[in-house]
Amino acid sequence: MLPLTFASADPQPGPTTFDEINVQRLNIVEPNGRYRLVLANSARFPGLFMNGREYRHHSRSGGGMWFYNDDGDEVGGLTYRSNAANRSASASIMFDQYKQDQTVGLEYAESGGRRSAGLRVWDRPDYSIEPLMEMSDRAARAQTDDERNRIRAEMRTFAEANGGGGAERVFAGKTSGDALVRLADPQGRPRLVMRVASDGTPSIDFLDENGRVTRSISQ
Repeated sequence: MLPLTFASADPQPGPTTFDEINVQRLNIVEPNGRYRLVLANSARFPGLFMNGREYRHHSRSGGGMWFYNDDGDEVGGLTYRSNAANRSASASIMFDQYKQDQTVGLEYAESGGRRSAGLRVWDRPDYSIEPLMEMSDRAARAQTDDERNRIRAEMRTFAEANGGGGAERVFAGKTSGDALVRLADPQGRPRLVMRVASDGTPSIDFLDENGRVTRSISQ
């Protein structure tokens, strides 16, 4: 089944009503043909987009919804998946920094009986990740695992040379039985953790750069 695209040269086309429609992919596009929104199943999910150009992803799979800005860049999306074999599941909605990766998101995940859910905020460098998308495309087309792993190593080296891949600065949510707010430094190291444990006990921990608690406040 081909993607279903709704577009028209008429700026104000008349509405069409459907009682029910089944599609594998739905593309909402601008008059110039660039994507604004894509809904797709796992077989027809899109690649990475920057400046209207599509690059294949070297590892992403699964269906969902993807958002695109005026430049034709992917700027976030909604994804969800599960694996009955190992009783794991996840769902997230993410929003990306301009020309970069996700900078804020709501995320749920569980695996092996452990669950987490909450708001996450990341720091991202200022460089454009389009070169990483080009490498991702090459990795996706690699003929051997060795070639794919070599390109992935190139991606890591490029990111590290240009300010890194970013760091999680804020988490506010629940992990296992604890409700917590975790604040980290620019290197992603937790420095302040406010927690209410599963037994209802509240606490505030201050940590140094090595993760050692230097001060703790409890009720």
